[in-house]
Amino acid sequence: MQVKPYTALAAIYSHLMRSIDYSGWADYIFEISSEIKNENLTVLELAGGEGTLSKILNNRFDRMFICDLSPEMLRQIGNTAFPRVCCDMSFLPFKRKFDFVFSTFDSVNYLLTKERFVSMIKSVSDCLCDDGIFTFDASLEKNSLRYQRYLNRKGTFGNIKYLQKSRYNEKTHIHLNQFEFTFPDGTSVMEIHKQKIYSFEDYFRFIDGTDFYVQKCLVAFTQKDADTNTERAQFILKKRYAYI
Repeated sequence: MQVKPYTALAAIYSHLMRSIDYSGWADYIFEISSEIKNENLTVLELAGGEGTLSKILNNRFDRMFICDLSPEMLRQIGNTAFPRVCCDMSFLPFKRKFDFVFSTFDSVNYLLTKERFVSMIKSVSDCLCDDGIFTFDASLEKNSLRYQRYLNRKGTFGNIKYLQKSRYNEKTHIHLNQFEFTFPDGTSVMEIHKQKIYSFEDYFRFIDGTDFYVQKCLVAFTQKDADTNTERAQFILKKRYAYI
């Protein structure tokens, strides 16, 4: 398979995600940040990709930073003013402190082991202010069971054909999304996205041994308390010893 320009694939991914209400999602993230008493927040988005949410939120915060593991995705941000850093979310390189750190679109599910997840939590703790907030959403098993069949799809975008195959393994709790893109000259590119679908209780166990506690756990995009029947949960974390 021959690799084609990343911009073409980025355009297709954007096409596949066109139904997402990014503006509403940004409003929800901003609402969570409003619990912080400080004004003029310095904010970091983890695994921010092409910066779709950060671009919307940029004018709402004093200073916005974004990081992602993929340099190609960060290049798609363009000339937007906020800094971007290519790094692994489990090993953040920042020496400065942030008031608010967030991750969206079940990016934490790409951390395939407990050790990787805990490393991410500890890394965030090192660069988060004592009275700051860290929030992330996680896709749970009911979400995979409900939507996996809907993500088996194919189509054409411009002159490029795409095929997506989605499957969830209930024994390993791994959700695979396989994308194949075929170009007019017959060459193709394949990408496999692998996510670990942890249980609702797992997240609490993982967080329990860190500097954080779960201040709230909500059904994503709502103010309702999440539980084991939730499809996508929004975790809002604060530091245990912030006021000692």
